[in-house]
Amino acid sequence: MAGEVVLGYDGRPGAQAALQTATTIAAAFQRPLVIVFGYMPVQMGGEALDLARAVKEVGERLTAEAVAAANAIDPSVEVHVELVEDRPAESMLRAAEEHDALAIVVGGTDHGPIRGSLLGSVTYQVVHRSTRPVVVVPYESDDEA
Repeated sequence: MAGEVVLGYDGRPGAQAALQTATTIAAAFQRPLVIVFGYMPVQMGGEALDLARAVKEVGERLTAEAVAAANAIDPSVEVHVELVEDRPAESMLRAAEEHDALAIVVGGTDHGPIRGSLLGSVTYQVVHRSTRPVVVVPYESDDEA
């Protein structure tokens, strides 16, 4: 049997929608859920270092909220968190390989395919570079509702 279900999580609406699906998939296959928050560390000291610490703290808070939400959705799912010092797409792709992931789950964006490919959206990068199945969960933004 394949490994964990990897969820890319940044707290935005797309990631929140993906959390429900990722938890459901993990429960259905009786596999652990790995919530990945990737962030690019700053290579300088001073204020930039303070910013890197602040981003990591935000990641810790967001993933703690995601763990609580996953436990509320299905308490039988074992949940792990990985805060990874790398670009978000790289973080998810590496976690998927390290965990022999059953699937990577990401939230859709409201950018559209052309804008996403030009701006380098994380979802676009994961879908096009992954060697694992990727589930993209759509969501309705406030503009669409």
